[in-house]
Amino acid sequence: MRNRFIFAIFLLSSGWLWAQEQSTVNVPADAVISNYMTGADAYAALYTGKTEVPYTISFTNHPYFETVGYVKGTLCYNRVVYKDVLMRLDLYKDEMTVRSPNIMYSIVLDKEKFDYAILNGSTIINSIADRKTNGKYIVLLKAGTYPVVKIHNLRIMKEQTGLVLRDFFSIEQQYAIYSNGTLYPVKSKNSILKLFPDRKKELNAYAKLHNLDFSKRTVQSIIALVNHYETLSGGTQMTQISAKPINENQK
Repeated sequence: MRNRFIFAIFLLSSGWLWAQEQSTVNVPADAVISNYMTGADAYAALYTGKTEVPYTISFTNHPYFETVGYVKGTLCYNRVVYKDVLMRLDLYKDEMTVRSPNIMYSIVLDKEKFDYAILNGSTIINSIADRKTNGKYIVLLKAGTYPVVKIHNLRIMKEQTGLVLRDFFSIEQQYAIYSNGTLYPVKSKNSILKLFPDRKKELNAYAKLHNLDFSKRTVQSIIALVNHYETLSGGTQMTQISAKPINENQK
C-alpha cells in the first residue's frame, strides 16, 4: 500500500493529474497518458467485487464525503485511469464505492488496487498501512516532498430531542504531513515547527511576515508554511523527526 501512496503522490506532483479543492481537473495530453487510459470495455474491471451493504438504521446526517449521491469523477485503479466513474466515499466505513452503469448495484473497491480519485473537486488517496494498521482514505491537500492531507474520523453518537433518541455521525477533521513513510498530525504553527526544527527561526519569521492564521485559515496556513520549508530545504526530506506519528497520538 505504501508503494501505491508513493505512486499517487508521484503522478499528482509531476502534473499527470491535478486537483486541489477545485472543480476543474487538468489532464495531460492524450499521447502522454495513453498507457494509463482504458477503453470502455475495460471498465468492467471496476464492477467486480463485493457489493455495498446499506445501513440498517437511519441517521440525522450522512457519513459520505461531501455529498450523499454518487458523483462522476476520475479514478486511478490498479494503475489504470478511468474517467467519468460514478463514485461515493463512505468516511465511516472507509469504503470507496462505484456505481455500475445500469444503476442496479454498487461495488466496494479493493483498497489494495486503489491509487487515487478526483471526487467532488478533491483528490482522494490511500494512507500508509504502517505499524500494522490499515490504510485509510484521506484527502490530499498538497502534493510535493511533504504532502499535506486531511483525515476524517467518524463515530456514531446519539442525541435526544424531546422523547426521541436519534443516531448521528460525529465528524472530526484532522490535518497531517507525510514524511519518511509516516503521517504526523499538525494543527498549529508550533506543531509544524516541531516537525521541522532545523528551520524553526526561518519558519517563525515567514509565518509572522505573512500573517499566517492557523485558527481561521488552517489549511492555507499549513500549506504555506510547508511550501516554504520545502523551498528552504531544497526539496530534501529530513532523516530524523522528533514529532510523534499520527497513530501513536490516537492510541
